[in-house]
Amino acid sequence: MIRYSLLLASLIVLSGCTSPGLEGDDQSQQIAVDFCEREGGEVETRQESDTMRQYCHLMEGRVIEVNRLYRAEGLTID
Repeated sequence: MIRYSLLLASLIVLSGCTSPGLEGDDQSQQIAVDFCEREGGEVETRQESDTMRQYCHLMEGRVIEVNRLYRAEGLTID
């Protein structure tokens, strides 16, 4: 019984550690789009299977998905 209670308590505590919802994802994507445009790049939206993806075409010729750009450049939500 004690093990069950500890397991349940652990799960309740860990449920508070979930990742941010779509709002956080939308914010990080917008930050990456803004960064791309500030760096002189152009953003292109592509339909891939059942999702829409945005790609940044940077001036140096590199093309990177905005979500990867967000992580690669260490951008943050203020």
